Amino acid sequence: MFDTEAVPVRDRLAALRAVLVDQTVPSSVEFEPVPPASVRARVESWRLGDAQVVKARTSHGMDLVRTPRQVRRACVPMVSLAVAVTPAHEEQFGVRRIVPRGALACIDLTEPYQFRQPGRHIGYALQIPLDRLGLPGDVIRRAAPHLARSPLYDLASAHLTAVTRDPGQFGAAEVAAGVGRSSIELVRALLLSAAGEEGERGTLLTQVRAYIAHHLDEPGLGPMSIAAALNVSVRHLYDVCSRAEFSIEQWVIEKRLAAARADLTDPACAGLSIAAIAHRRGFRSAAHFTRRFKTTYGVTPSEWRA
Repeated sequence: MFDTEAVPVRDRLAALRAVLVDQTVPSSVEFEPVPPASVRARVESWRLGDAQVVKARTSHGMDLVRTPRQVRRACVPMVSLAVAVTPAHEEQFGVRRIVPRGALACIDLTEPYQFRQPGRHIGYALQIPLDRLGLPGDVIRRAAPHLARSPLYDLASAHLTAVTRDPGQFGAAEVAAGVGRSSIELVRALLLSAAGEEGERGTLLTQVRAYIAHHLDEPGLGPMSIAAALNVSVRHLYDVCSRAEFSIEQWVIEKRLAAARADLTDPACAGLSIAAIAHRRGFRSAAHFTRRFKTTYGVTPSEWRA
């Protein structure tokens, strides 16, 4: 996808900075001072169905920082599971840690973070859209610093190392998509167990979040339709959610607002009115959508789009 050997020496750092940001989310990239002629880097990216693999090799150190201001810029909400071939440093959710060689690191790309790689670096990452994981932010926040306490850690580490090693190993797109689905399910289970979401409650909540993710645009989506689809009573569903301090209604609204916010700055949706975007994301009323959008983001949909 990118190789510095194909770029003039004077343009290499700028080109590398641009491709790194393009393959993650809006962020700042700072490189350690090195002569331009000594810069060597190669970045590869390929799809595994809904997931994406990014593989990077660089000859020098760098810092990647995502600030609160950059978080407010539209992007596809994703989680990155990185496999550190060489050691790195990360900071997120107030936790700083060294990621040793061969360890897994989880970064929520929708939140501020800092990732530092000193010197020469090789790293692989599996990037998964949050709507495919179907997990709330609090679960990811609890799990990210403690992946190693999950009984699935060794399995997940071996699996991610294998699937990110070679972009051409799976051949047909259908096979790669199947590997992607399996990878997403394994990562979901890893995060749930690392966060302490186990037993019936964790299983049902995972099913609820997955169902919401796949039916988000349906106006009738709510506790009754979810309970019927999952073959549980509404009372039991509310009981499980209450014990987990999880609100179905709030989760649905947050996901719909996030999807609509992305649509408002998506060139492919430039021809759609705000009312049309609200409708396609499951809101029955454009006025209700505008009110909730401003309450959540501090600006109206029109102001965000501008």
